[in-house]
Amino acid sequence: MDLLNLRSLAGEMRAAIDSLPREYLPFSMKDFPAGACGDTSILLGAYLVDCGYRGFEYICGERGSQEDGNWTTHAWLARGELVIDITADQFPDAPAAVIVESPSPWHRQFDLDPATPSDFREYRGPFMHELHALYSRVLAVLRAKAPYPSDL
Repeated sequence: MDLLNLRSLAGEMRAAIDSLPREYLPFSMKDFPAGACGDTSILLGAYLVDCGYRGFEYICGERGSQEDGNWTTHAWLARGELVIDITADQFPDAPAAVIVESPSPWHRQFDLDPATPSDFREYRGPFMHELHALYSRVLAVLRAKAPYPSDL
């Protein structure tokens, strides 16, 4: 697996989402990156598939305890030990905003749920049309390799 290229793709996706006006983001991503890890991960999963990188899974985990008031969840992509996370900076203890590591010691602190598909196009539901629209906007930014085109 070409880690250098994967780091580049992950960073490009993060930058493209960051460049979008917040009104173009679905409700679940309005505070990007905070609380946006799930939808962001499955958008990244689609992008990786489109770039020829298959085999990633959507991983969701939790850490802390509700009793202690420090319980939280987080989501990212993984393929074996390789972790790709473009919203880690929503946590103050994360080592970086974008993490592409094999393995990632920071992610090992989470108790994991069973893995699911990493590409949003494999899901069905009432809000999937929002992710399709957002993905089109993100792709426009990525293709332009420039700030968000205001006419979209």
